[in-house]
Amino acid sequence: MQEVFESVTHPAFPPTLRIKHLVRAGLVGTGLCALLLAPHAASANKTSPAQPSVLEPDSTPTSPKYRELLARAQAGDVHAQNEIAIMLATGQGVHKSPSEAVRWWTLAADKGSSDAQFNLGLAYDQGQGVAQNATQAAVLYEKAASQGSVGAMYNLAELVSSGNGVPMNLAQAAQYYEAAANKGHVKSMYNLALAYSRGQGVERDEVKAAHWMQKAAEAELPRAQYLLAQMYAQGIGVKKDPAKAAHWLERAATGGHARAQYSYALYCQQGQGVSADTAAAVRWYREAAKRNHTGAMCNLALLLIEGKGVEKNTAEAESLLLRAAEMGDPKAMYNLGLLYQEGQVLPRNVTQAYYWLSLAARHGLGEARKALEAASKDLSRPEREGLDARVAVFKPKAPGR
Repeated sequence: MQEVFESVTHPAFPPTLRIKHLVRAGLVGTGLCALLLAPHAASANKTSPAQPSVLEPDSTPTSPKYRELLARAQAGDVHAQNEIAIMLATGQGVHKSPSEAVRWWTLAADKGSSDAQFNLGLAYDQGQGVAQNATQAAVLYEKAASQGSVGAMYNLAELVSSGNGVPMNLAQAAQYYEAAANKGHVKSMYNLALAYSRGQGVERDEVKAAHWMQKAAEAELPRAQYLLAQMYAQGIGVKKDPAKAAHWLERAATGGHARAQYSYALYCQQGQGVSADTAAAVRWYREAAKRNHTGAMCNLALLLIEGKGVEKNTAEAESLLLRAAEMGDPKAMYNLGLLYQEGQVLPRNVTQAYYWLSLAARHGLGEARKALEAASKDLSRPEREGLDARVAVFKPKAPGR
């Protein structure tokens, strides 16, 4: 049988790391989980929310904790004002009211509470309980950051790095990331590593990039573990070490990172940095395929066809290739079309062969053109025209779970 699948050589890693920043930090309070504010219609003025009422609360059922905090908040306790705002924002022990939360945070923030300043900034940032206003969010984050709030440093860096509500300033963003990273903020470590890797806001420094990526990886951030593995694989900022690359890939794979699962499967299949273990490769390809990694689907299909490390199963192989092809993977399209054309592993189907080879060629896969030319000879002109019409309107399916 003609070799139709992509090579399983290790993929080339990019010279720079191109991963998006992570999400904003969540609410800050004592004894309550850090949560993002849930969507809610804005109802307060964006710059001057009304002050909270000091009258008796209404008859809405509330928890004993809320009633105790309310009494302290009405008496001017800043900590209680922040905590009661969190309860109102999340609906924890009281009827949910983001706009009331904003009023309490405003009162506490005006008295200098860094937690309240951060939480109020988050409300403005997300437009929860108040009209969205990134500029006002930045003002509040800056106040909280000046008092040592690492979450505020990180969120302010995110705004400054994107120019959202404030002038873009990558150097300033890097400073905030570094300040938060030095205080142990994991996502800031990760973004600071990216800044040094790309030379964004700081002088490009691969050693510092690797240092901060290692810090974030050791803190169990799968994205950082995956990129640190790439650094060890290529010797970027660290000495090239396939064993360490495999180690970090495995940790990222265990954390659910699909690309790490795919790459670690390749390592296991090739015996690169670890002992060769095809059964382990199959297992990790399956995990990556569950997370819609089309390369994993293709390589797993090959192993299923050949019966390497797993029992032969051409039906499952066909299903995997079809799923990857429908998601728009050109190599899956090519492999599927070639298998249908040859009729050795899968039943010969000239119509399906022409369709998938046409799509592969349309997506720029040059090797598909020769096979397509051969497939076209087995079809009439009306049949080809009908298939060409289907090809013209093809849209990749959204990844399914």
